[in-house]
Amino acid sequence: MDPPALCVLQTLLVLTLLPPVAPAPCPRPCSCPQPTELHCTFRSLPTIPAAVPRHVERMNLFNSINKITDKSLAGLRKLELLMVHGNDIHDLPDGAFRDLTSLQMLKLSYNKLKEINRHTLQGLWSLARLHLDHNRLEFIHPDSFQGLTSLRLLQLEGNQLQQLHPATFTTFTLMGHFHVSTLKHLYLSDNGLTSLPSRLVATMPQLENLYLHGNPWTCDCNMRWFHDW
Repeated sequence: MDPPALCVLQTLLVLTLLPPVAPAPCPRPCSCPQPTELHCTFRSLPTIPAAVPRHVERMNLFNSINKITDKSLAGLRKLELLMVHGNDIHDLPDGAFRDLTSLQMLKLSYNKLKEINRHTLQGLWSLARLHLDHNRLEFIHPDSFQGLTSLRLLQLEGNQLQQLHPATFTTFTLMGHFHVSTLKHLYLSDNGLTSLPSRLVATMPQLENLYLHGNPWTCDCNMRWFHDW
């Protein structure tokens, strides 16, 4: 046998004899019904557990979490579903989701968030469903959803929004001028909205469902466009 072939054979033999790599342990006090799932519900946790395995794809954190840092979710590039609803989160730091490039669904319902700023959602390029309902949102930056071109469903009902910028739901901009949203389902019910800018809906060519009940609408000339729409 020639030397190169012998070298390859020896390498394969060594790899065969090596013990299998053990999966990362499930962080206490959570449970992991499958290697790619992490459940930490009803554990009275004030923060996201440390050392979450990098291969986790689904994570449920219904708890008492009051703080998310810019490192809490670092490295979780395979995460596809994140449920952080029913906690006590007041704000989200810039970069908190920067590594979650595979995330498709984010549920932040029933927290105490007051605003979504320009960089809050940075990194969520695969996100299709975003649940921000029943928080205390008063402000959403017009560039908050820029780059989220996979976003199809946005839930914002049960907040304290009183006005919206015409470009609020824009997910990408053509030639730096034409604002376009990829949203199909938008929930704005039970806020404090009295009117909507006409250009808001014009940016959403794919919109199928728009929920607006429970707002104190002012029916004047500023809303005539809505009747025509």
